[in-house]
Amino acid sequence: MPPEREPADPDILPLRPIAPPSAPAPTNQRFSLERLSSAFARLMGTPAAAPGLAIAKPQIALEPEEEPDDDDSLPVTPRMIIEGMLFVGSADGKPLPAAKIASHIRNVSAEEVEQLVADLNASYRHDEAAYEITGDAAGYRLQLRSDLGILRDQFRGQQRAAKLTPAAVEVLSIVAYRQGVSGEELNKLRGSQSHAILAQLVRRQLVRVERPAGTPKVARYHTTSRFNQLFGVSSPADLPRNEDLDDS
Repeated sequence: MPPEREPADPDILPLRPIAPPSAPAPTNQRFSLERLSSAFARLMGTPAAAPGLAIAKPQIALEPEEEPDDDDSLPVTPRMIIEGMLFVGSADGKPLPAAKIASHIRNVSAEEVEQLVADLNASYRHDEAAYEITGDAAGYRLQLRSDLGILRDQFRGQQRAAKLTPAAVEVLSIVAYRQGVSGEELNKLRGSQSHAILAQLVRRQLVRVERPAGTPKVARYHTTSRFNQLFGVSSPADLPRNEDLDDS
């Protein structure tokens, strides 16, 4: 028989077994979404999620990916190709001839390029774009509008007065009022040689040279858009006229 126990003293509390310390929560549970959600719920005064319950994540319904429709794609037109070519320009910085442009576009001739360029310029004017396509016998360029050239030079700090000698002004005036004049015609009008002055005006981009494809290939001189810009005219037709300047 087991030994009899002594009566318990009411003033002495019974000893209880000490439970082993609980293992610390895994690190990945300390910063779990549940704990984060509960803390946020307490701060916002909203009911917290019950422990052990997974938090429902917002679901975004994704529409099944549609196959691209060929009809929705933007067609590449000859106008777009011309605009892209002129935007990039040639590697040497020279204008792009119509024939070269046409050689990169299927079923488009050099003559059609001229009309397409005119259509692009009409679109630019309608949209009040800051650029335009200029062209001459050498080819086409996409550049800043001539009337905005002063702003460009001011922005770059390149604006400066154009200083011309009296002889250069004389030559320039003849070219301006007699667009397409040849060097020989200009020499006769002045009574002296003008080739060196013409070359100087071409370098300053006040005069440009056109050489017709036919024969005889006589160089003809015209004023440029920079000339219009500096003299405040939209074209040589806006220059002041005098009866003495007209042919008799």
